[in-house]
Amino acid sequence: MADRPRIVGIDLGTTNTLVASVRNRIPKIVPTDRGNLILPSVVALSGKGDLLVGGVAKDQMVTNPRNTLWGTKRLIGRKFHSKAVEDLKGYFPYDIVEGTNGDAAVTAGGKLYTLPQISSFVLSQLKTIAEQFLGGPIDAAVISVPAYYNDNQRNAVKEAGRLAGFDVKRIVNEPTAAALAYGFNRGLDQKILVYDLGGGTFDVSVLHLAGNVFEVLATGGDTFLGGADFDNRVMEYVLERFREETKVDLSESPIALQRIKNAAEAAKIDLTLIPNVVIDLPYIEERKGKPLDLRIPLTREQLNALTGDLVDRTFEICDRVLEEKGIARSEIDEVILVGGQSRMPLVQHKIQTHFGKPPRKGVHPDECVALGAALLGDSLGSIDAVTLLDALSMPIGYALPNGRVKRIIEKNSLIPMVKSFRLPPPKDAGSPFIELDIFQGDSDLMVDNEYLGTVRVPAAAAGRKIDFRLTEECLLQVTVEDASGMRKVDLATRDTPEALKKALQEAAARTPPQVQSASGSSDDRGLLSSIKSIFRRG
Repeated sequence: MADRPRIVGIDLGTTNTLVASVRNRIPKIVPTDRGNLILPSVVALSGKGDLLVGGVAKDQMVTNPRNTLWGTKRLIGRKFHSKAVEDLKGYFPYDIVEGTNGDAAVTAGGKLYTLPQISSFVLSQLKTIAEQFLGGPIDAAVISVPAYYNDNQRNAVKEAGRLAGFDVKRIVNEPTAAALAYGFNRGLDQKILVYDLGGGTFDVSVLHLAGNVFEVLATGGDTFLGGADFDNRVMEYVLERFREETKVDLSESPIALQRIKNAAEAAKIDLTLIPNVVIDLPYIEERKGKPLDLRIPLTREQLNALTGDLVDRTFEICDRVLEEKGIARSEIDEVILVGGQSRMPLVQHKIQTHFGKPPRKGVHPDECVALGAALLGDSLGSIDAVTLLDALSMPIGYALPNGRVKRIIEKNSLIPMVKSFRLPPPKDAGSPFIELDIFQGDSDLMVDNEYLGTVRVPAAAAGRKIDFRLTEECLLQVTVEDASGMRKVDLATRDTPEALKKALQEAAARTPPQVQSASGSSDDRGLLSSIKSIFRRG
């Protein structure tokens, strides 16, 4: 074993989580206790109250849907009173509730859990697996996050790592980690585009690789676009076909829904390799005491028709990211695929036609993020360490009294960095405090962005210098000038500001319900209502 402490790399995914370790500069995935390379990102409470994690938790999703927590990566680090969480209520069979600090939380077995707690259960299981396999204690990790995660989400993942017993050395963006796995020690001079379509999120990053310097030129994404959305389209199709054939609505049965969800995901994966499948679920329901079987064929062409608009959305995001930095498609030397959903033949075909070249083979789409995170961990403190020049994925600013956001740090700013400005006077004359509500997001409107917290300082500080500092992990730190120099200010995030609550209520009253993506675009209007009916509680 190496003299210095081993630092593992972890890809904490929406669907699956992986851990990798480096020996003799070669990164390898650590197999789980079941001999697989992936651990399902699923946590459950059994009927007896036992905590289950990974494969054993996923095994009982059908029989215990209300107490089985999956897809929680879409919720972690989000405020309960936010557009994102509002749109996700009803999406899952378990209950999403408000935590003590105003964040979204979940319940299982009658207990309330924070989202960092749920992720920590998965990370803790990985820690045990890695220690058994590698033969010794492991206390340090580099954990990856989607490039499009905001400050709250990054802090929540770091907290999950701490709760699991890890010293989290770095949070690294998933596309940057994938680029590391592709280009580390290869002496390349290339512009590459990392197309990361995972279980719950889509990220795209353009990087310039020069030796072991990895510079992010531009990044973008959508935290509400991933493989789970493809699964939901198949589910909707199966439910509709079954309703047409039998006049029976299965959306009222949680157990039937969970069986269909599992079968839809399996069918989608099978259609990557074969052109036709049959979704076959015996005794899905009964009518007048007689069993009803579900047997519905699905072709690759039908799957493409059901999900083609989701694939098109990923390329719209790619084009927007390139346009923002004035990069032509022809300048991209290689396209690297990351995430299980990127294996879809339609995705690979569209990459070929869109960029004029096939995606790069030889980089494992499921493993490369964990491998890259492990390489980064191994290089920390080394003389020939890699240099990561990452970028901010969404602008950061503060709310103005008119409900708009004044941007302080622009998107694609290279990090680490500091941006200074002068504190404005209090919003209300005579107020003893200046309060700046800080938001992150692409919109100019407060209501469309994610609330990060509030800077609260005495009114006498008006006109003094305030610094917004982004660390190399893209985490925000705020310092304010006082008599002794620059003093760090903790963001108060106990609850959602009243101004934001009011604006959200007004927006909800004006807008018909539809799925809002993180980039501000909306999915087809019928999708959310049908998903909500799919996961309506029984």
